[in-house]
Amino acid sequence: MKKIFYFILLFLICLHGKGQSSLGVSGLLTAPSADMQADGTFMAGGNYLPKSMLTDDFRQNTGNYFLNITFLPFVEVGYRCTLAKGEGSDLKETRQQDRAVSLRLRILKEKKYLPSVVLGSNDAFTTYALNPFSNKKANRMFGSIYGVVTKNIPMGNHILGITGGYYIPVYEESPNEGFFGGIRYTPGFLPQVSVIADYNRKKMSAGASLLLFNHFRIQVMTYGFKDLSTGIRYEFLLIRKRRQS
Repeated sequence: MKKIFYFILLFLICLHGKGQSSLGVSGLLTAPSADMQADGTFMAGGNYLPKSMLTDDFRQNTGNYFLNITFLPFVEVGYRCTLAKGEGSDLKETRQQDRAVSLRLRILKEKKYLPSVVLGSNDAFTTYALNPFSNKKANRMFGSIYGVVTKNIPMGNHILGITGGYYIPVYEESPNEGFFGGIRYTPGFLPQVSVIADYNRKKMSAGASLLLFNHFRIQVMTYGFKDLSTGIRYEFLLIRKRRQS
């Protein structure tokens, strides 16, 4: 009952759109999807992240910030920094950033009866491990390669998106491994809102995203129906295609 209460509460208070993955790429809440942004879309934003969403390398709640661009209809590149605190050799507190690059390549565009298919990587490459399957952790704290499938099903004016995928870890202790998936519902009477639920192998998450002024997207979610996470991003088209007369 407690889980149902949280989901209904988020649905009511979180007033089209694609989800804002906490990874800084197009996706659901904690998992990527095969949806792609429009060609030329630039995004910048950040997320508040509870410790439960992170690896053991992070000792406290923190946040990340990211830049993302879809410079071709089928290619998306994201750059993300996750803030961290540590201790130096003199036991004084140090502030660090875990840098990660995400790449996404759409190999099949969604059609009437076919889903979209995307191959992607998250934190898979680093200067100290150029081979993504070297099994060296290096600083690839979230390192994984994945394939994901998404189908958006029209239901009158409403849209139900269904996503499923599989993570291949780039080192044995990677938190991203195995199956993931989720759903996204966009009501026809309020297309600026998406209600989302996903599973990232470890926990279920539920939340919603709201598009404001056609550029700002706000996301609120509960991770494992226990910990709250929020995010905001600014998005716009760098290049607008001319309409053919």
